[in-house]
Amino acid sequence: MRIAAVQTLMGLSPGVTVPAAEAAMETAMQAADRPDFLILPEYFSYYGLDQKHSVELAQPLHETPAFRMAKAFAKRHKVGLQAGTILAKVPGEERVENISVVFDRQGEEIAVYRKIHLFDMGDLGSGAFRESNYIKPGEAIVTWEFEGLTFGTAICFDVRFPELFRALRLKGAEVITLPAAYTMVTGEAHWELLARARAAETQCHFIACGLGGTVVVDGQEKGCYGHSVIVDAWGKVVARAGQGAEIISAKLDMENLHSVRNNMPVMKQRRLTGDAVTGF
Repeated sequence: MRIAAVQTLMGLSPGVTVPAAEAAMETAMQAADRPDFLILPEYFSYYGLDQKHSVELAQPLHETPAFRMAKAFAKRHKVGLQAGTILAKVPGEERVENISVVFDRQGEEIAVYRKIHLFDMGDLGSGAFRESNYIKPGEAIVTWEFEGLTFGTAICFDVRFPELFRALRLKGAEVITLPAAYTMVTGEAHWELLARARAAETQCHFIACGLGGTVVVDGQEKGCYGHSVIVDAWGKVVARAGQGAEIISAKLDMENLHSVRNNMPVMKQRRLTGDAVTGF
């Protein structure tokens, strides 16, 4: 199976960013090695600069331009597709949800994941963030089957919580995806390090698709790190992007994954299980 991470750029309007994401995926599908599965970044449809902007633009999930475009694209091209993340209204709530939807080759929903760990941090050099002020966290750990492989997913800040990824492996994950929109400061420090660590410790293929580019608001430039990576089950980076709009792809080496797991059977060697480690 060949997977492509379609790294798109920050944008403030779905009227611009959704068509740009569709055009980028069209390019990916024209490659000589046509992908079987595509992944977009977190916030590919728009980057909300603050709580007010994010909530005002949100619609019910199935009514968003991003959802409609992704569903139609998967069906039209007969390709699996993970629609990065979409901010969607929650009935009866002032907050929104940050949702990743997966479609099969017929354009049917096969998985929906809501970001569990929200990005709340002080100013480390790129401004303070508090996603919990306007985003409702999810609770469910999500896996799905696609053409004989078991996928699991997480979103951006989730990557700092290894217990989630151990849970995905315990649920049978062989491939883990991570749509993200890392800041420049945290990305330069930890992005690839964490992607490789999560791949190596779970012995899964790990596809981290990051939002890239910059926007200028009130004279200030804000940027996302990009640098999407595809990492194999040994923790080796097999494809890497820069900060701009870019498509990377790789064929998943399942023989290597099984060799890694057979020769280093960490799931059988675990000592701290059940009540000994909460969530494991």
